[in-house]
Amino acid sequence: MATNGNASTEAAQTLTTYVHTLIAALLAQKITHVVLAPGSRSTPVALILAQYAQAGRLTLHVDVDERSAGFYALGLTKVSHRPTLLVCTSGTAAANFLPAICEARLTNQPLIVLTTDRPPELTNIGAPQAIDQVKLYGDQVKNFTQLPLPSACADELAYLDFNVQRQVIYAQQIPMGPVHLNLPLRKPLMPILDQPLPENLVKPIAVAEIKQQLPPTLSTQIRQLFSNKKVLVIAGPDMTTTITAQDQQFLKTSGWLILADVLSGLRGQNMPNVIHSYDILLQQYPQLPTELLPDTILRFGTTPVSAGIKQLLQHFKGPIVYLDPQATLADYTKSARLVLPGTLQTVSQAGPFINAPEQESFNQRWQTLQTALTATVSQTLAAQTALSEIQLPVIMAATLTAGNIFLSNSMPIRDFDNYFEPQNSQKFAIYCNRGANGIDGVTSTALGIFSQSANAANFLVTGDLAFFHDLTGLMMAQRYHLNVTIIVINNNGGGIFSFLPQHAASDYFETVFGTPQNLNIEKIAMAYNFNYQLIKNKSALQKALSQSNKGPRILEIQTDREINLKQHQALTQKIKPIWEANFADFRK
Repeated sequence: MATNGNASTEAAQTLTTYVHTLIAALLAQKITHVVLAPGSRSTPVALILAQYAQAGRLTLHVDVDERSAGFYALGLTKVSHRPTLLVCTSGTAAANFLPAICEARLTNQPLIVLTTDRPPELTNIGAPQAIDQVKLYGDQVKNFTQLPLPSACADELAYLDFNVQRQVIYAQQIPMGPVHLNLPLRKPLMPILDQPLPENLVKPIAVAEIKQQLPPTLSTQIRQLFSNKKVLVIAGPDMTTTITAQDQQFLKTSGWLILADVLSGLRGQNMPNVIHSYDILLQQYPQLPTELLPDTILRFGTTPVSAGIKQLLQHFKGPIVYLDPQATLADYTKSARLVLPGTLQTVSQAGPFINAPEQESFNQRWQTLQTALTATVSQTLAAQTALSEIQLPVIMAATLTAGNIFLSNSMPIRDFDNYFEPQNSQKFAIYCNRGANGIDGVTSTALGIFSQSANAANFLVTGDLAFFHDLTGLMMAQRYHLNVTIIVINNNGGGIFSFLPQHAASDYFETVFGTPQNLNIEKIAMAYNFNYQLIKNKSALQKALSQSNKGPRILEIQTDREINLKQHQALTQKIKPIWEANFADFRK
């Protein structure tokens, strides 16, 4: 009969072998980044992950706030297009992952969520830190797996290995998305740490990639839709891939006109025929004159920032071809009539295409509007003495040459979509959480992305409320010495609501929508040991952006919500005559 000491040693060895098998299965599927929100129940997983990290087998990021950790892992996945492992202890810690999981689901990010749990005998009997974690995230994940309790049984270890690898593979299959593994653990929770890391503990499961050529009949149909036709390309946000050099070359040689969302990856980049500031036009004139309408529309990417795009697509009577590599048919306009489950390379296979004789003049009409708009915006902003919110994207495009920019939702993403116009020699990677479009987790997602570009110029543009929502996320910039400039547009409240109908409810607006927090941004910066600068004018902003920066810093721009509303309205009124004049010319 085993003594208590021997039983304890056997239990610890069983636990250690089990966790090593789990981690080896993850590594077999090329998981390289792990975000850990530590706690007691996750002790064996956390300690052995730390061992692997120390040995250089993976990179471990520790974030003590689970909501922040979820978004930080989301950022890592977004920039790498690879699965990231997200780990936490039991109880409400796991519940705090939900917002990031929702965003991952809507943007097809293969997040691997591992929650540790109480064993069955401690569930639903009042034990502390025990909530029902079975299918905790419901339909927000692609799949849920309840892992077995640690066991020394060879068949159960084989099941653990196979099932963990299978879930990582499943997260990456089309449509991609998050998966949830729930791991119950009994005490004692201390693994054996003085053993060498095992080698070749599991065998990787390989999934072959099968590439299929377009059927001849479909190639013929595509050529008919695009050859000898005026073609308009609507490039939406790029969430799961990166626009390749091959994609860019195809669009360049096509000669087609491109309406490029700020998140599409096509602004700047030496791309011809790109139109940036189309939203103002489309919202004023949902039914464009025929001279500005194509024969065929090619759409790719997810839902554009521009609300006007929806009106264009719904009013357009011609064929709309929608590229849908995730096979979700997430077309909120309900306008697509030919869906291709592929990328731009799928279309290029059907070529070559013959351009319509009118394509060049069609492009020129749009370019004329773009040039006139840019000139009007420049003249209007030059006349403003005080630094305004509209000026920020214009100044950043004029001052910076390259970098990574993460945009908060609400006003920043809209202003950048309308007014961020980089030149052809500039290269920017621009990100935003455009699945659920929330302002929670903005800072943490950005820092997860920036953690992979330590030597680049990294900028987070956020409002004061989004900044307030994710204050704990700032610690990750300090802990990992991230190179980031956080630009906080501080208009003391929710600036977007001033543009919505509820702004008219003046008796209640400030209390329930304006919601001023009266933040002292400088003191927040001091609390995290960030460099801080209050930007008071345009020249100060240009100078700050031009300076090389190492480590985290905050630039605060203080604005007024009511003045910002009037400035946007005034600029729209100045732009409107440009459209009217050009439309009159078109109709002559």
